[in-house]
Order: sequence, then C-alpha cells, then structure tokens
Amino acid sequence: MKSLRHLILLLMVSASFAYGGEGHDHGEDGPANSQQSAAEHGHEHGEEAGDGHGHDGEEGESRAVTLWTDKMELFMEYPVLTANQPGRFIIHLTILDGFQPVREGGVKLTFVTSDGHAHHVVETELLREGIFTPTVELHDVGTHEFAIVYNGPEVRDSFNISGFAVYASADQIPHSEEVESGDEISFLKEQQWKIPFATAETDTREVKRAVWAIGDVLPSPNAYVEIVSPVDGIVHVGESGRLALPGSMVRRGSTVATITPPVQGQGWASSRLAFEQAKRDYERAQRLKERQAISQREFEQVQNEYLAMKAGFESVSGGGENGTLELHAPISGKIIEWQVSPGQRVNAGDKLMAIVDPETVWLRVNVYENDFRTLGQPVGAYVKADGPGGGWAISDGDMKVLTTGGAFDPVTRTVPVLLEVSNQTNRLRVHESTPVELYASDGTISTAVPKTAVYEDEGIDVVFVQTGGESFEKRVVQVGPHYNGWVAITHGLAPGERVVTTGGYQVKLAASSAEIGHGHAH
Repeated sequence: MKSLRHLILLLMVSASFAYGGEGHDHGEDGPANSQQSAAEHGHEHGEEAGDGHGHDGEEGESRAVTLWTDKMELFMEYPVLTANQPGRFIIHLTILDGFQPVREGGVKLTFVTSDGHAHHVVETELLREGIFTPTVELHDVGTHEFAIVYNGPEVRDSFNISGFAVYASADQIPHSEEVESGDEISFLKEQQWKIPFATAETDTREVKRAVWAIGDVLPSPNAYVEIVSPVDGIVHVGESGRLALPGSMVRRGSTVATITPPVQGQGWASSRLAFEQAKRDYERAQRLKERQAISQREFEQVQNEYLAMKAGFESVSGGGENGTLELHAPISGKIIEWQVSPGQRVNAGDKLMAIVDPETVWLRVNVYENDFRTLGQPVGAYVKADGPGGGWAISDGDMKVLTTGGAFDPVTRTVPVLLEVSNQTNRLRVHESTPVELYASDGTISTAVPKTAVYEDEGIDVVFVQTGGESFEKRVVQVGPHYNGWVAITHGLAPGERVVTTGGYQVKLAASSAEIGHGHAH
C-alpha cells in the first residue's frame, strides 16, 4: 500500500494542466557522451510520478534517471513498460549555461531492440517550460537501446539511457526496493529554475599552496604623472570647457586644465613677458658680437640667461589664447587625485591632479610573517575584489614579482611583496585595498570543487551533493588549500560527484522546510 501522501501526489500528477508550446521541425543528432546518475532507480519521487503507469487500476513500477552533458541536464521519470501498454514519460531538460529550462524545441525518443528494430516518439509541445511529457507504447519485449535527442533554437544535445527494458506482463517486472531517504533533501526543478542555480562536477586538479593577505593597488611609477601648476594663476574652464573631470580618460597631448594670469604676482603673462625680453636681449647681443661691441663673456652670459628662460618657457608653453596657459597631458590615462576646482587660485608648484595609465599597476601584498617565511617566490595570485564569492586569477604570465620582503612592519608583523600586474580589464582600482591570495610554487593533486560550493554550517564546512535531478545530500567535508577559485577537498567527496555551486543556501533552507518536497505536480 502506498502512503496517503503518495496517493495525494498521484492525484496531483493526474490533474496537471497543459502549457502550450510551439512545434518545430528537427533534425537528428548522434548520441553524445553523458554521465549517468547513481539515482537511476525506483525511488520515492519516481513512483509519485506514476500517472498512467499501472495496469488494471494498480500503480506500476517507475524509474528516475539523471544525466549530464557539457551543455544540458536531463532529469526523467518514467514507468517500467509492459508490451502494448502506454506510459507517460516526464522529461525535465535544463540548459546548464544559466541553468534555465528549455522553453522551445522538441524531443525525439528512439528505442532500438536487440534485432535492430527502431521505434521513434516525437514530442514538440511542452507541458510547461522545461518539461516534455510524451506517451510511449512499445510492442517488443526485451532490452532496448534508448536515446533522447533534444533539438532547440539554442542547444542541440542527446542522451543515452542504459538498462531500459520492456516486459511481457506486470508480474515479470522486478520490483526495486524502497530506498530510505535518510537525510535526502528534495529541491524541485521548478524551484531550481526560479533562482540563480548551478552545479559542477568535482575535479581532480593541481591545487597550489596559498596564503591570504591584504593587497594595496598602487600606480606604477612608469605610468603615473602629477600635473603641477608651473606659474601663479587661476584655474579656469573657459568657453571651450577645457578642464578634465576626475575619473575621465585623457589622451596624451590633450588639454587637462587652463590657467589664466592673476591680478598680481608672477603669473603666466609675466613669465611670457620675461621670456620675450630675454629673447630680445639675446638677439641684440648677437648683433653686438658680430660688430665685436661686447666681449665673449658678456655674450655668453646673455645667451645662458636666454636659454634657461627658453627651456622653462617651453616646458609650460600651452599655446593658450588671451594670455592663458594650457596644461597638456604628458601620458594617456585616467585623471585621479583631483585637487582643484574652477576659479581656484594656485601658486607655482601646486599639485592640480594626477594621471595614471591603469593598464599596468603595482600590487603591494602585505604578507604575515609566518606565511612569508614559507611562501617563497609567488607564481600566481587570486584577487577577491568583487565581494563574497567574486574574484579572478592572475596568472604567472600577467604578473612580475618586483621585490619580496623589504622589512617587517613592527606593528602589523607583515612584510610587503611587490608585484607588477597587467590590468588591461581595469578591474583593479588605484589606491583600493583588496584580499589577495598568493600561490607558492609547490602544489598537490587533489579532488577539488569551486570555492562557491563550500558553505559553513554551524562552524563545519559542508557541500550539497546532487544525488538525483531533484535530490541532494548535505555532506561534511574537510577542505585543503584554495587555488585559482577552487578549493581542495581532502575528505568527504569522490571524483565525479556533482555539487551545488550556486544556490546552496536555498538547498539548505529546503532541508528545514516542511513544505519543500511535498509534491511534484506535473
């Protein structure tokens, strides 16, 4: 006897409503390699989906299977068929990129007997998004090769289902034992599709030893310049609006500020008049020297004064109009450290702004004393600048170790490691502080999962292992080193198991919710 809960769920399945979908013409794909879940058995959830599966008014045996390819996930519940008796297959299809249900397209089910006879079932209408429910009736008893091909506008994929057989009568169907659910967590496909969700296989990879520290992003001296006022004056925008805004990008040679002469003081106009006077004195001295009217020493003195004035004048000459001085950017980059505003009076030597080329920056990582002694020469880094769970790796080819260990800070007990980092994507911001993970050259081969798969539960590290399409298990694990967005698992997981990498918190909540898992109304 099935429980009352099973009977209610069966009625819910039988009363499911149709959701219209458009049919399409489809081609055939060859079968692709796929991974078959250990959940391919007659479990509780599969039996609940047994609408139309029984014979003579009795509920029959059912199975569930979960398969993955690189592009899709298949979760299917289906009845164990007897010859010439129809059964409804419930097929859930998920596109792994974005973890979204299929919303268009169709499926083709192919059954091939041992003697090569093929039977095809095509379904082009969705019950509702993500779910096809084709009815299958087969006549040949025995083992069949069973393949499903999905053909959609974005993805085409195929799955091979092993162990599929058709029996002569219901009493010949081997009964699968009830599997105790234990701590199994039910989290339905309809719930998974509505939230940010993702899963990934455990991987065997090299995980390098790493140390965590705080890094400060500094401008590279070769890509940083300060703009100072060469004369007294007033910072002015002018009619052309020639004043670079903080945070804006400028090109080399472009005008970043305009300075007008002050009412009094040694401004730009005075400097220009002084230069013009020195130039006239030099030209007069040349004429006098030609007539031998002045000595060589007197000529050289006038010449030197002119050349010095000329060098200083040309260093600030901006070609401004109406006695103004235009300051030009000596490099291409971003305006930072803006220290003046239009209309402000400045003196010669006052800092106005700085320009930095952000494509190359310095990263000063302050490593704790104990970690530094075992780190050695870093061979890579991971920057966690995007908040919880976010960050990116810096490969050995995109960074250069400039110095390691100048002196220990007596207060923080850290020692700086200075790196030059390629920052072409501008993800690092000058003067920001960010957590950084430095990788040592040595590493170990280990089972590993993405960092986002590991959760802390009452002080214990856990992951959520997917045991079937809609079933999960909370697993206590021991973690090892972190490397390049992955974390080594030294105990608790085996290679090939699949874990939740996004949405694990919702799975955790599902474990404590009395309502979750109480029905799968297809």
